[in-house]
Amino acid sequence: MAPLVDMHCHLLAGLDDGPRTMETAVDMCAMAYEEGVRLMAATAHQSERWSGVTPDCIRDATRNLHGALRDQGLPLVVFPCAEVMAQPETPSHWQMGRLLSVADRGQFLLLEMPRGVFVDLLPTARRLRAVGIRPILAHPEREPDFLHEPGMIEDMIEAGCLVQVSSASITDPKTSEDRHSLKSWFRRGIVHLLGSDGHSLNRRAPRLAAAYQQVARWVGVGMADRIASTNGLAIAQGRRLRICRPLARSFTSWWVPKLW
Repeated sequence: MAPLVDMHCHLLAGLDDGPRTMETAVDMCAMAYEEGVRLMAATAHQSERWSGVTPDCIRDATRNLHGALRDQGLPLVVFPCAEVMAQPETPSHWQMGRLLSVADRGQFLLLEMPRGVFVDLLPTARRLRAVGIRPILAHPEREPDFLHEPGMIEDMIEAGCLVQVSSASITDPKTSEDRHSLKSWFRRGIVHLLGSDGHSLNRRAPRLAAAYQQVARWVGVGMADRIASTNGLAIAQGRRLRICRPLARSFTSWWVPKLW
């Protein structure tokens, strides 16, 4: 199995609804390491609910976590990340320096749908692209409109978005219809990244291995490695990212899409 990259895990003690203590955060990292994860996005919410979570807070908390992992002798690398709740002001907040990009590289922004509502994210995505930042959609498979409505997720990808799917959506889908649609997403090249969306040692634990194995059964080890490892490494290290144009919904056989 390739070294896994968890692109979405709430690990920063006391910043949001993730772990309350550094001890729990380190234990979560140890659990992820046992799963085969070697690189993790230490993620914190940035939204009106968590208005005190600033980029500097996330940077400082990530440095503290890195030090705690080093002291424990755990060879797992963490990098700073924010899960930004989308709103009309998101592009301007980015330009004002209020938001933290993935790995603090100024290239990608992890963007989630506002809680409890479905809004058209296309204008926000296009405005972010216009100011030089590329959105990564956080767990869009949780939104029935994205998962089941033809063309909606494809439009977001065409606008420049990447798609991050949560491991629990793969291993424990709510319905057989969700499982079928998500499998189609993977086979068509819709999904680019995996994340556990871990919050604790029990509820939403930071587990990726079973999801990786299921993806490998759906699309093969090579594609699973790209989604669960290579793409995340490229983003975290600021390297060139090559993704695939999704296949049409009407495709009749499995083949590897061309890079674009």
